[in-house]
Order: sequence, then structure tokens, then C-alpha cells
Amino acid sequence: MNYSQENVRPKILLVDDDTDFCAITAFRLKTLGYDVVTALSACDALDIVRTNRPDLVLMDIALEEQFDGIQVAEQIHSDFGTAVIYLTGHTDNFIVRHAKITEPFGYIVKPVELGELKAAIEVALYKAKTEGELKNLNRRLEEANRKLHEFAHVVSHDLKTPLRGIRRLTEWIAADFANILTPDGRKHVQQITERVDRMYSFIDRILEYSSVEDKDEDKSVVDLGELVNSVIETIDAPEKVTINIENQLPVYECNETRIAQVFQNLLGNAVKYMDKPRGQIKVGCVEEESFWKFSVKDNGPGIEKKHFDKVFELFKTLVPPDKGGGTGIGLATVKKIVEMYGGSVWLESEPGKGSTFFFSLPKREATSENEKSTATATARK
Repeated sequence: MNYSQENVRPKILLVDDDTDFCAITAFRLKTLGYDVVTALSACDALDIVRTNRPDLVLMDIALEEQFDGIQVAEQIHSDFGTAVIYLTGHTDNFIVRHAKITEPFGYIVKPVELGELKAAIEVALYKAKTEGELKNLNRRLEEANRKLHEFAHVVSHDLKTPLRGIRRLTEWIAADFANILTPDGRKHVQQITERVDRMYSFIDRILEYSSVEDKDEDKSVVDLGELVNSVIETIDAPEKVTINIENQLPVYECNETRIAQVFQNLLGNAVKYMDKPRGQIKVGCVEEESFWKFSVKDNGPGIEKKHFDKVFELFKTLVPPDKGGGTGIGLATVKKIVEMYGGSVWLESEPGKGSTFFFSLPKREATSENEKSTATATARK
């Protein structure tokens, strides 16, 4: 909105079928520095909004025609996003409740003092300006995320093409020169193949991470017990490792693929880094008042406390890739997915005894930053 500039006056549309009230109130508002246009009917109001795009509408509720002020305000707000303040003599509870549904920026009861009206207008203008900037920022962020996702796909394709060529070439060398390759030569060819496969996996994980959007619309009701069992089957853990579900897991509304990624990464890591002759991994869930607290516990090598935050950072790994470590993307993906649902992820561990990774999911998906912060603080208690 341009009214923030010093030489531009905020444009206000005053809608009221009382001619005298309109004239007097418009004059008073003009003395306060506002640019005021008046309308005596709903049709006139809609025409003015379409052509002049005011910064704020002061709307009477009881217009003497087929449309009341609430209907007109709802259409103005939905079609044009213009802020509306009700300026009316009605205080009936039913009307107030009806008016609240349209998300007005204020509700002022006539007669009103000029100072009170000015304060309400200034607050509404500031709120409208802030919300407009936030919407623009969100649109830019969504566009940036879309472009990043497209870029990741393009880079993935462009990087994988030469990798496929390198892998085929090493396979040909290994087959065609098998009789003349020395043990060291065969070892080097195998190392090339392993590094190509590792790079392939790294690219896939980056693509997986970038595809986790902030808006996750493809949701369904999922039996998490069945989902975890299917994940366990795909992991194909060695005989020395047993994975058990300790108690009944809930049915949860989510994107099945995303939540499967969470369990796949946590269970996959527990299996991959198991250093005990008899590995034990346990999946559990505790129901709290407003959220579910899940856990994946293992008796593996454990993690030092100083690394607790590092393991969830992108591209950070405690074991180098050439020594069997991962890409440093898996736990970052877990964190991103869980936080997308308004939950949180953390761990408890003791070196030599094992680790327990926790994550929480709200029973009702958190929609605001305050709700997400409260859920996170509560879950970690």
C-alpha cells in the first residue's frame, strides 16, 4: 500500500445509506488527512472498490436494500482483499457473530468519537499493510521453493547422466580386462564404482530433501503400525538385528510417503550403524494430551552429547562417507518433515549404550508459529 509514503493520503471508502452521516463523517475524516469517498448503496460501494481500490472500507451493516453490509464486506474482502471496519449502530449478538465470520479489521458502534475512529483506522491500516507484505513474502517464498525444486530436478538429471556413463565404463573395464587387471587395479575399479553409487545416492537424497514442501496437501488417514511394518520389510535388516514395535501406533492423518521417510531414515540409520553382535531396535509411541511422541531406540554405538544438534544439520555426518558414513541428509529430512507438521525431533544417547531418537506429531496439526513453539516445548519436557 502506498499510503506509507509521506505525500500520499490513505484512501477510505465510507459506505452508509444515511446521507447526512456520510457527509459529516467524510468531512471529519478529511480534516484528519484521509482521502475519503462515500457510497450510499452496496452497488456503488462495489463499483468504487473495483475502480479506486481504497485502502480501507468503513461499512454500515444495515443498508436499506437487498444486500446488507456484512454481505458486501464479505465480497469486498474475498474479491479484493480490502480491509473492512464495521461502523454501525447494531450491537445484537447474532449480528456481531455474523460479522466476525467476515474477519473484519474492527467493529465500531455509533455514535463514535473522532479520536476513537482515527485510532481504529490507523490500527487497521497498519494491520492491512503488514498482512499484505506477509502475503507478498509468502508468494515470493513459494515461488523460490518451486524454482529450487525445479532446479534440483534439472541438476539431478544433469549430474546423473555422466555418472551413468562412468559406471558403464568401469563395468566394461572390469569385464574386458579381467584377465590382465592386477589386484590393485580391480580394487581401484571397485572403488570407482562404489564412489559413483555413493554420488548417485547423494543426488537422490538431495532431491528427496528439496521435495519436502512446506505445504503437504496429499494427505490420507494412515495406520502408522502398518506403515512401520512395511518400512521394516523394505529395510531388510541382517539376522543379527531385530526390530520390534513396542506398542500400538496410532492412526494419523498425514502424507503417507513423508511419514514413511521419517521412519525409513531413523530405522535405516539404526541398522546401518549397529555395532553390537545382537542389535535391538525398538519403535514406540506415547500418547500425550495434545500430541503423539514417537521413539526409535537402539543399542548401537551411541552419540556424544556435543553432537546432538549437529546430526540434524544438512550435510553433517559423524562418520565420513569413505568410512561407511551417510550423506548427512537423512536426519535433516526427518527434521524438515516433522517440523512441517508442527512437531519436533530430538535425541537422547550415551556413547557405547545406544541412542533414542524422538519426534512428536500434534494430534491437530499446528497452524501458527506460536502453536508450533508451544508443541515443541511441551514435547521435550
